[in-house]
Amino acid sequence: MKLARWKVVGLAGALALGYASDAFSAQIKVDDKTWANFGLNMKVFYYNRDKRSKDGWKQNVFDVDQTKIYFSGQVTPLFQFYSELDTRSTAAATNPRFAELAEAGVNLAFAKEFQVAVGRLRKPFARAHLVSGYAQLTPQRFWLDPQDELKAITAALSRTDQGLMIKGDLADGCFRYRVGVYNEDRRTTNKFWNNGWGNVTRTPGTKANDLKNFEWNARIEFTPTMLGFKPESAATITSKINDTYLGRRDVLTIGLGYHTEKHTPKSRIGTTDVGDLKRRGWTVDAMFEKKYGNLVPNLQIGYISFDNTHFYYDIDKRKYKKGDADIWYVTGQLLFDQVAWLGKPAIAFRYEKIEGDGQWTDGRILKKDLTAESFGIAFNYYIKGQDARISVGFDSTKYKDALKHFLKAGGREDSITDWYIYFQSRF
Repeated sequence: MKLARWKVVGLAGALALGYASDAFSAQIKVDDKTWANFGLNMKVFYYNRDKRSKDGWKQNVFDVDQTKIYFSGQVTPLFQFYSELDTRSTAAATNPRFAELAEAGVNLAFAKEFQVAVGRLRKPFARAHLVSGYAQLTPQRFWLDPQDELKAITAALSRTDQGLMIKGDLADGCFRYRVGVYNEDRRTTNKFWNNGWGNVTRTPGTKANDLKNFEWNARIEFTPTMLGFKPESAATITSKINDTYLGRRDVLTIGLGYHTEKHTPKSRIGTTDVGDLKRRGWTVDAMFEKKYGNLVPNLQIGYISFDNTHFYYDIDKRKYKKGDADIWYVTGQLLFDQVAWLGKPAIAFRYEKIEGDGQWTDGRILKKDLTAESFGIAFNYYIKGQDARISVGFDSTKYKDALKHFLKAGGREDSITDWYIYFQSRF
């Protein structure tokens, strides 16, 4: 391959990246069969963050939350590739880091009906796992918990890991499937609920993160193409999808997902042997978006059920038990598909509820369940689709049941509202 043969041109990069079709990138082109797209995406925030405790801080902060350098292309039509490198600012990261590998993989595109991807990939479980971070309705991350008290549950919702995925489109996209096998994570950083968080120690003689078994994820989707709806293809290099297509196509997707992982080996809490945790989960979700004149409504709903996400202490029975969790969420947007001054306005919302097993007592009152509800609204202004976007909004989280009483007993807030102004750029 000679440098003199390379040509750099501008083009829409959505087919290779799985982003919306108004995304632009640059391309290095050797010939019609060998090429690579590349570009830079960015998220910039202004935050007004609420207090987390009675005497705690309240922040006003500007933050470059993320810059993403991406590459995507093919050596041959069969042998495709992509890579995404993320950098985050000091303000955005608890442990500041300059750059990290977000996603990368090789995709063997045998046919639309059968493709094999291997690398650091998205997990095909809930719809949210597959949505591009630059094509969301609201800027905040999924499964919001500003107090970080439900991480034993939300850890099950990590978006990416090293693994292999088989995927494809069937019946002209009416049905899509993704099945993935990923590295099992058996580190001892798992937490339990017992009037607070504490470390679970490994039973002596077992090994840490031994990668002995696998995590499995599977997802199938259905779109009634016979009614004029357009499918969201699984047979792309990244296999990502969008929260919204901004009125460019009518979409109705119904999805089912399954997940299982033995994420905690035989463990001990203090001197008590509590066994292991083999998490199982299933999910059902739906997404609808259709253009009616100048209005584009979007609505998404979903439910996730997990077994064995964490340990907790049953105060009534005086023993440690394996806890389960349920998650409900609804999100949507109403877009006015006409330019008003510089761009197209929209209003979006998101509601999430996380509920897990747990108990708290002060010796007199016994409360059960760990519950957090989050609600957010974003006023979106699409200057050039998702490529140039400004959002203004807020996220409000309320803690309930045992979790509320635990936070209040520790002098922490049980209700938090954060405001933001968000700037998004993609090239």
